[in-house]
Amino acid sequence: MDHLADRNQAMAARLKAVFAREQTRGIEVATWARLIALGAILAWLSMLDQTGENVSGYLGIVLLACNGLSLWALNRTRWFRPWHMFASVAFDHIAIACVMVTPITLAGENLSPAMNTRTVWFDVYFLVIAGAVLVQRPGLVVWSGLMAAASWSAVVIHVLRQPGTFTMPMTWMWEGVSADDIVRVMQNPRYVDLTNWITQVLLLLLVALTLAAAVRRSKMLLASQAATESERANLARYFSPDMVERLAASDSPLSRPNTRVVSVLFADLTGFTRLCENAPAGEIIDLLRQFRIRMERAVFTHGGTVDKYIGDCVMATFGLLSPSGRDPAAALACAHDMQAAIGDWNLQRANRGLPAVGLGIGVHYGAVVAGDIGSDQRLEFTVIGDTVNVASRLMHLTRTLEAGIVISDEVAGAALLTDGEQALAGYQRVENMPLRGRDGTIALWYRPLAANEACAAE
Repeated sequence: MDHLADRNQAMAARLKAVFAREQTRGIEVATWARLIALGAILAWLSMLDQTGENVSGYLGIVLLACNGLSLWALNRTRWFRPWHMFASVAFDHIAIACVMVTPITLAGENLSPAMNTRTVWFDVYFLVIAGAVLVQRPGLVVWSGLMAAASWSAVVIHVLRQPGTFTMPMTWMWEGVSADDIVRVMQNPRYVDLTNWITQVLLLLLVALTLAAAVRRSKMLLASQAATESERANLARYFSPDMVERLAASDSPLSRPNTRVVSVLFADLTGFTRLCENAPAGEIIDLLRQFRIRMERAVFTHGGTVDKYIGDCVMATFGLLSPSGRDPAAALACAHDMQAAIGDWNLQRANRGLPAVGLGIGVHYGAVVAGDIGSDQRLEFTVIGDTVNVASRLMHLTRTLEAGIVISDEVAGAALLTDGEQALAGYQRVENMPLRGRDGTIALWYRPLAANEACAAE
């Protein structure tokens, strides 16, 4: 459906913005991590190179530090582009390779070029790959692994082309060569082990792919969590917290239209128009907010669903998700709690010198059609049908009958079956009552207003 596509596109756009923001933070974190790691490498290098003859290592550390700081600074400008990160990673690996092909000096003498493949600089490749992970881009991690494998291979090939450097076929160990000969060859400072080179290349690629998969999975988990929380937020508009948890764990969509048998409750503030005549806007908004908080609490306490708010009126359903024989009794108990909540609220309002408010409630029980209705720009999950119309008409009858609660005969009969006669204590029955806009009459029950409630309802 078009509205689902639009909703998914909006979600994707929000996630893209979140990932872009986290990428910026990731570059900053990676820069600090790089500087700390390079500081540790510098300290270790200083211990190994007591004479200070090998300046290439120090120059390599400076280049890596400056490259990281340059990317961080560029990322804070409007000229930054994603390809800059890939170029920066390529520069890192090229810098490491340049350090590794520079001759190593010891006591004034250059060591064999093959010794360059046995230094600690190979491990710095993993530092660059780890830095790419912090940026949260799987493609950058894979690119870093490929560049590390390529630059390391270039180092080995360069060393093999130097005079005096040699290697052996990878099968020579299984061709009857003695262990002493194998150790002697491996200890030769001019020997380059191809088996070790291939193993290291595979290790660089496998580590990069594994870390890239981890980054991708973390982004997918974030997207999934965001979608779940969005769904929970939408569900929380209608259902109680416990019901939201049940729905979140269920795969059954609510948007599929279907017919269900539910109890429908309408509750409307009486005298609201009079209260709003001279009241400031802030006081009106606070009045509605406090009203809805109390109504919502009562609905959720009895396992109901808040279908919608219409100004000073709330519509709720009971049995929408898991119908039971107690749905009418639950709706009736909710109506009683609503009236009690309004009574407590009026006491608080009286202490503040504010006028009392009244509440008229209508409840009916029957079949409804449930589903998402509206346009692509504005969807609403609701229930429609004759049952809804009757419940609304019953609510309006509270003024005619001077009642706080009016319920249909269907609600009363179901409540008697489940909760006994005490469920209808204080109610009076009307055999034939016409409803506006509806042919015929219906039987109903109503609970007359108490004296204080009648004053509030005027």
